[in-house]
Amino acid sequence: MDNLSQIYQSIRCQKCERRLKNPLELKCRHVICRDCLETILRNHRTNARCPTCNQSLGDYQIENYTYLQPNHYISRLLSTFIDVNQCETCKQCTTVKQCSQCSNDQCDSCYDKHIKTHRQIKQQSNKNSDFSNEEIEILESMKNYLNEKEFEDFIQTARDYLDNAILKENQTTISIENNGSIINIEKKSIWLEPEIYDWSKHEKFTEDDIINSKPKRVQQLLRLDFIPRSYQIRMTTAGLKGNNSLICLQTGAGKTFIAGIVAKFLHILSLQKLNSASASATPLDAIRRFKAVFLVPIKALVAQQCTAFRQVFIDQPDSILKSIENQAGERFKDLYQQFDVFFFTVQKFANFVEAKHADLTKFDLIIIDECHHCYDNHPINSLMRQYHRLKLSGCNIPQIIALTASVGTNKKNAFDHLVHLCANLDCFEIYAVERGAEEDEVRNSTNTPLSDTILTIPKEEYDPIIMNLKDNVMKSIASRLAYDISTMDNQKLENFLVTEHQNACKRNDRDAIIGCDYLLKYHRFLQYYDDLPLDECIKWLIEALQESKPSIPTTLDKFCQQKLEEFHELVAIQISRSVPIKAKLKKLIEMIICLHSSHCRGLILVRTKFHAVSLEAFLNKNPELIKRKISVGYLTGQGSAEDLSLPGSQQATVLNEFRKGTKNLLVATDVAQEGLDVAECSYVIRYEFVSNEIGTVQSRGRARAPQSKCFLITEALSINYQRELENRQKEGEMTQAIDEWRQRGVVEFRKLLFKEQDDLLKNNTQQTTSKFSQSNQETAKEIHCRFCDTYLCKGSSLRLQGTTVICVDPTFEQRVKPPKSLGERFVCPNKTCHKELGGVILLSRNTPGYALQITSLKFLIDDEQTPRLFKKWSQYQGHMEPL
Repeated sequence: MDNLSQIYQSIRCQKCERRLKNPLELKCRHVICRDCLETILRNHRTNARCPTCNQSLGDYQIENYTYLQPNHYISRLLSTFIDVNQCETCKQCTTVKQCSQCSNDQCDSCYDKHIKTHRQIKQQSNKNSDFSNEEIEILESMKNYLNEKEFEDFIQTARDYLDNAILKENQTTISIENNGSIINIEKKSIWLEPEIYDWSKHEKFTEDDIINSKPKRVQQLLRLDFIPRSYQIRMTTAGLKGNNSLICLQTGAGKTFIAGIVAKFLHILSLQKLNSASASATPLDAIRRFKAVFLVPIKALVAQQCTAFRQVFIDQPDSILKSIENQAGERFKDLYQQFDVFFFTVQKFANFVEAKHADLTKFDLIIIDECHHCYDNHPINSLMRQYHRLKLSGCNIPQIIALTASVGTNKKNAFDHLVHLCANLDCFEIYAVERGAEEDEVRNSTNTPLSDTILTIPKEEYDPIIMNLKDNVMKSIASRLAYDISTMDNQKLENFLVTEHQNACKRNDRDAIIGCDYLLKYHRFLQYYDDLPLDECIKWLIEALQESKPSIPTTLDKFCQQKLEEFHELVAIQISRSVPIKAKLKKLIEMIICLHSSHCRGLILVRTKFHAVSLEAFLNKNPELIKRKISVGYLTGQGSAEDLSLPGSQQATVLNEFRKGTKNLLVATDVAQEGLDVAECSYVIRYEFVSNEIGTVQSRGRARAPQSKCFLITEALSINYQRELENRQKEGEMTQAIDEWRQRGVVEFRKLLFKEQDDLLKNNTQQTTSKFSQSNQETAKEIHCRFCDTYLCKGSSLRLQGTTVICVDPTFEQRVKPPKSLGERFVCPNKTCHKELGGVILLSRNTPGYALQITSLKFLIDDEQTPRLFKKWSQYQGHMEPL
């Protein structure tokens, strides 16, 4: 057995901890399964490391790795000991044989018992006499999602669990031996549900009792897990009286709890009405439980706000609160009956409403977090347009509570934008902190940064890498395309290249498409290199230009590749000569060392996901930071691993490490700037990251530790510097807009809102009519690859699953030959193109679906000679049926 264990350790993958399958050899000489290496490269890219020795892989293309030679000792072991593996049951490393029903490896000792279990489970799963009809229906429905083995395992696990629970339930006493004698101790049942609080016995109270009571009294009346502040109680006034309201309150001051207090009051009111109706034999059909939905802009906030509400609903929160993240729309009707307060992203809730899985008229309250997004074509504004249509037609509509830290200006007059925002949200009442006692209470209960300083860095005059790339590489490619880019600044060059690329795609000019693609990526490299270490930037460039490399390059492709190799050689020489760290990076390290003390946390906000990943790697290698025990993590938004996003579980892990102090410096994109509950930071540094005036305000809200400070590091007289000055001016305008609202008074503000709503409703009606009339007219006849004009599918074969567009054309699979595995990417079948077209998703169990990315497509509509290009699927007006 020991020898077999040693053999198994030699043929075991260190990544998946299973027997090696299709083994590849890394440059460090360790061996790994091909699928495991592909996963590592996909998820970690330039940070990919060997799972055995943690050495950097260096090469990030799976095609460049070779399978083990037959004479390799591990290959010989695998071919000799084909039946050596770990038994799935007893976990011993020995000779095994495969179960014919579930393909699990079983040793001789476990095999017969394993087969017998299959038979027993099959017999038991067919005996449904001990289940109710409702339970049988649930069990049968699960067969749609589980294969036979998984269904059997589920039945067996459920039965074992229930049998064990019944034994424990029936055992009301336990016997303990003490000094030779037996003592029987009564044991309480483990299945007792938490006691349900009886609100019918609770003292009756009204909204006025809440509004006019002291904080401690409000806590007692509503049974809260916290004592609300006086300004929070005042800001619930409109909500408690059933009116829509917008709450404008700085980050960390408790906006969520204000909404929670209103929701709790309305929930109690509905329970008391139900109890009264039951006692008086009133038909219960006329009264239903309170239902609310809390809408957030990003996935990461769903669980966070649901957790916050547990401090409001302390009595049986698990039967009242429900976060909706990955649940299918079809299930929501059942969940609606089971729970009362739901937490959604705006987009998911809008999808549910559009697919008629959710009905706006059946909710009593909608809480909109980060409501400053409610304008133009943001999903929350689209949802509010539907709300206004329902209101206009006389339907029941929910009450609205809108929350924000700053209302924004949207590049308009700040007061006009405030009117527009409130009109969209149908909020006629605004609550903001009043001067005097409330300002003092907010100041005393929340920490605000002592300062927000702009640190400017002089522009570097000469860099041989930048000069070579611009003068040798980019100009050479541009001259082949007859472009003169010598006098263009960065912004003008980017706009020019984007326009030329789009025009080239429309006219199918392959050379222009290839050349513009190279030039755009070189331009992106220059933007990255302006802020980040050279080695990280060059890795990105090589990878970006290689990921969609055609198998049959054109003449221009070969020329561009030659120029890339020349540039790469120059960079390698510069790196070997030890390239000095850029002044901006030096300043960043200097500020971290200056500001970071023991037991403090810091936050660095950056513009892109690549900035976050690269800076994290760079800072973790800095000897000065290592000496000071500064451990750096990074946080990006949710999405696919291919674009450096973090899944929700990894986001939660990073934030938890940051709260505990395991990581005490976090590099994050704007996902940490808006709404996300990041631990209190002693300093916040925006590193060449300036968004709009709302971002400027919200970034300060992350600095919640006492005596905290904020900084912006940017190049002197740069666009970011100018934009930040404008943002600070707009911040003052937002404050003046709130003052103007106070001065104009309720009556005049209402008149302005009514007029604005009349204009909005006219525009919305025209847009709806126009969109409806265009939807069938603009359905594409054909869809082609944007980059090479290869035919892909008919426009009529597109289907919608939520916001994802799927191609269901049966010939698409034959034409493109996409992979079948979830998350895999598929590319254009044209060997001279090979650009990425989209990714594989699962439509149902083991049925792949092909999700198309619109930026790789062009659309031939009616008899138009020029194809159309779109940036987002929302811009395509063609008819697409739901899947």
